[in-house]
Amino acid sequence: MHSSLSSFTFYLILLVQAYGVSSASWGYGYKNGPQTWSGACQTGLRQTPIDIRTMDTDYALMDRVNFIGYDQVAGVTVQNNGHTVSAAGFAEWDKKPYISGGALDGKYYLQQFHLHWGQQDHEGSEHKIGGLSYPAELHLVHQKDGLSLGEALTRGDGLAVVGVFLNIAENGEPLAALSQKLNEVIYSGNETEIEKIRPRSLLPSLTDAFYRYEGSLTTPACSEAVQWILLAEPITVTRNQLEQLRKIRNTEGEEHESNFRPTLPLNGRRIRFRPAQYDRLRFCSSSYSISLFITVISSILAKTFF
Repeated sequence: MHSSLSSFTFYLILLVQAYGVSSASWGYGYKNGPQTWSGACQTGLRQTPIDIRTMDTDYALMDRVNFIGYDQVAGVTVQNNGHTVSAAGFAEWDKKPYISGGALDGKYYLQQFHLHWGQQDHEGSEHKIGGLSYPAELHLVHQKDGLSLGEALTRGDGLAVVGVFLNIAENGEPLAALSQKLNEVIYSGNETEIEKIRPRSLLPSLTDAFYRYEGSLTTPACSEAVQWILLAEPITVTRNQLEQLRKIRNTEGEEHESNFRPTLPLNGRRIRFRPAQYDRLRFCSSSYSISLFITVISSILAKTFF
């Protein structure tokens, strides 16, 4: 059994203690939706989500993301908090899962994951790729090693969130452990336990390709404290699993029309992209090798003669 603090209140702490925002005061409807959110949600300049377009993206030399401890199996607590379904308790594990690499500075420990979805197949993900949406998106929230939650929320690199797109297919393995419990958390405030879950199952088989940018949380108070890693490869969700998500109720006891925030402007930010075959494509090409050689020689000559 997980402690009540780590099992389901990490998400609520983000909303209440750190922000001073009541979880019941905001939502995704006409009267309390994103257009009504205040503070940084309206005035911030590095807000999330964004639309990832080619014109705003640069190829970048970055290490792969290391998913350490993601292959172990243990239990978590699942809760319907009225805004999404979240699973937490990873901080209680003997060997806490964490990520490193991917141009991150240090280790980031997994705290929880949650999902965003829509009622139609053409929408649901918070991020877009070239203006197009996936039907759902998974967020794995990590907190920087050595920081308290309060400290993490005041720093631009206090949190790291790995975003994973969901695509409809016949394979339901990625969400199998969660989907078996969704009927137990239909209503806001419901919670249950998953006795065995392997975080690696929530990731695509290939994680080498990803997008990186600096952003925010996607819910009030939209704190600009997140280093975002969006995996290019999606995982799969069956139509039946997606329909289960669409039956989840909000704080008003109604099915979510949607629980995703619309995309926001980049405001001058650039998106970095690491392709899966970056090393081979870039460093094994003769043109790149020649260019790199010339750059190194020029640098040496400049230091020698000037």
